Amino acid sequence: MGIYGQILYPNGVGFASNHVFSIQDLEQRKMVLEIYNDFFVDVQDEGNGRLFPQAMLPIWDMEFTVAEMTRLLDKGITGFTLSDKPEMVGLPELWEPYFEPMWDLFNESGAVANFHIGAGMSRAEMEDIRGSRDRQAKVGGLTESADLPRPIPARAPTYWSTFGHQRRLAIHATQMYMSNVRIITNLCMSNLFDRHPKLKIVSAESGIGWIPFILEALEYQYDEMVTESDEVAHAQRRPSEYFRDHLYVMFWFEQSAPAKLIEDVGVNNVLIETDVPHPTCLYPSTREHFTRVLADVDPAVRRRVLQDNAAELYGIAV
Repeated sequence: MGIYGQILYPNGVGFASNHVFSIQDLEQRKMVLEIYNDFFVDVQDEGNGRLFPQAMLPIWDMEFTVAEMTRLLDKGITGFTLSDKPEMVGLPELWEPYFEPMWDLFNESGAVANFHIGAGMSRAEMEDIRGSRDRQAKVGGLTESADLPRPIPARAPTYWSTFGHQRRLAIHATQMYMSNVRIITNLCMSNLFDRHPKLKIVSAESGIGWIPFILEALEYQYDEMVTESDEVAHAQRRPSEYFRDHLYVMFWFEQSAPAKLIEDVGVNNVLIETDVPHPTCLYPSTREHFTRVLADVDPAVRRRVLQDNAAELYGIAV
């Protein structure tokens, strides 16, 4: 593919530790997470300095989280994946005191905190998507009016339930890019980065085309709505400043945004990805794709996006 090094994210057990959290037996849960992380250490050791897996954290136990981070950092792991919605499994929000020991270690060690799209999904939500093929095998499933009224769902799914399986997946995948709007906007409205000034965070697989709009919206709504003195004093910088100093976003299939919006997003904030080995990945035309979409970008900017940003962020020697 013409790729020197790759950052690898968990997949089989979810994008963070939410699915592991569903294991009720605490010792078994601990064992599964440690085994998976040990596998990542083996992958990195066998990668000849080119493969950099991002491990999972047992955030349900903060003492264990710090111990596991320390253990894996000592083995050369460069970063970790996190759920963007720990409150959905009964834990505090990410900026609350409960998570301070974890953020302290991120800040001190230089390890990268990664929020992959969909990482906050529960195992039940993911299984609902995977299982939709069995419940809806045909292309369309329109219900006759005689079948009304229909049962009222507990929550509206991301897709229309009368679609076939493949359309459901396409719709869900499209909307999932935007799922990280929540973590980005909340981080940029918090004072987490004031407390941890060296903290670096990646929004993984979420694209870049929507970032300029979100930053503009954050700035506008901040000025319009954050007016009381105690609220203004809550954070030391503006939302877009937190983004520029601490956040990274990435693109892969996009064509218009990389050519037009890199400067608006931030030259130092953009990474690339390939999405290998998912079916919608760029393989086997990875180099051709990035050559084409970045053809008119300044060479110095192109180098930062293709190489330098990620190398500096994850501490990769190139």
